[in-house]
Amino acid sequence: MSSTATSLISLGTGGAATVGTFYLYVGIRGKGKIDVKPDNVPYWSYGIGLLAANAGTAFQQLPTISQQLHDAFQGNPAIGEWGPGATAALATVAVFGLAPRAWKDSLLGALAPSLFAAAGGLWAMPANVLGSLLTSVVA
Repeated sequence: MSSTATSLISLGTGGAATVGTFYLYVGIRGKGKIDVKPDNVPYWSYGIGLLAANAGTAFQQLPTISQQLHDAFQGNPAIGEWGPGATAALATVAVFGLAPRAWKDSLLGALAPSLFAAAGGLWAMPANVLGSLLTSVVA
């Protein structure tokens, strides 16, 4: 182990997000030795979203997409008042309430940490705790 290694596996957040994304992609396809079950896709992509929050500019679009999703609902006068917690709740129901679909679950799972952080309160607790834990293991 190198003297500059400061974590358990020393991938860095950008490296871990990239490896996780590649693992998820290969596993969803299921044509090799890695097979990610559809029910596990949201958890993998949530972890990738947590890592992306601390990664380089290649991953910084996830929070921007989350904000745009929230703005689409909030800016609609037909809906009325719309808070960030409503966007987080909608994404959560879409992931766990609808049939598993890799594209939906991976996108919403990766966006969830920034949606939860924007919502604040109890929504932010998993993102803060798990994000700190995961970052300390890989960074």
